[in-house]
Amino acid sequence: MGECRDLEPLLASYVDDAAEPDARAAVEAHLRVCPACTQCVTAERAAREMLQARRASLRGCASEHLKRRCAAHGLDTRPPAQAPRPFIRRTLVPLSLAATVALVAVTFFFTFSRSAEVLAAQLAADHVKCFKFSPDPARQIDAKALSDEWARTRGWAIHIPAGSVDQDLTLVDVRRCGSSDGIAAHLMYKWRGTPLSVYVMNSESRRARQQQEFVETLGQEAVVWKDHGRTYVIVAQAQPRDLEPVVRYVKTTAW
Repeated sequence: MGECRDLEPLLASYVDDAAEPDARAAVEAHLRVCPACTQCVTAERAAREMLQARRASLRGCASEHLKRRCAAHGLDTRPPAQAPRPFIRRTLVPLSLAATVALVAVTFFFTFSRSAEVLAAQLAADHVKCFKFSPDPARQIDAKALSDEWARTRGWAIHIPAGSVDQDLTLVDVRRCGSSDGIAAHLMYKWRGTPLSVYVMNSESRRARQQQEFVETLGQEAVVWKDHGRTYVIVAQAQPRDLEPVVRYVKTTAW
């Protein structure tokens, strides 16, 4: 299995321990040489574990509309005492990474509807998804040109930092990504050779505070804060103390 796109149809059954032996062997061979797909599998497992841990509270607060939609797709929404089967019927509904990301968003919405964990989880999932297929390393990045293009096409100005030699931080791409709080400029970097995302939203999220918060979610560390009418989120696989210099750099250069 040499191509990352070949992994997606097998991902759900592999994470669920339901894959056929040949498929499992092929996936594991690919994961041994592909850090990006390994990270996706880690996120998928974390999402499923979280859903399983919170399935009782989700059943209790789900709307009737959501319950009908789940039932239409073969998902059991009855109370735990009446539902011995798992919340996710694996043999009937193998979830792709995209479906799991959607369920993660629903879980956090009902459980932490006004806290930074909602935004952190959504953007951590987006971070993993966007870096699944790494940007072309040979592409020439002009941060000023990208800033000008963003302002022209999106209607609001942003200064996109080109990166820092001192921080071993290099800009590799800029994308338009979304969350339940709105559209964000997704600034994609390589930091010490690993993926790091900076999200900038042109509004102050009610879930963010002025003071930065560190949130560990989906195997990633997220830093969330808001300032001067904007919301910022940094996502990377790192320790909080290691991210502090990057946070200071972003605070002084991204606006």
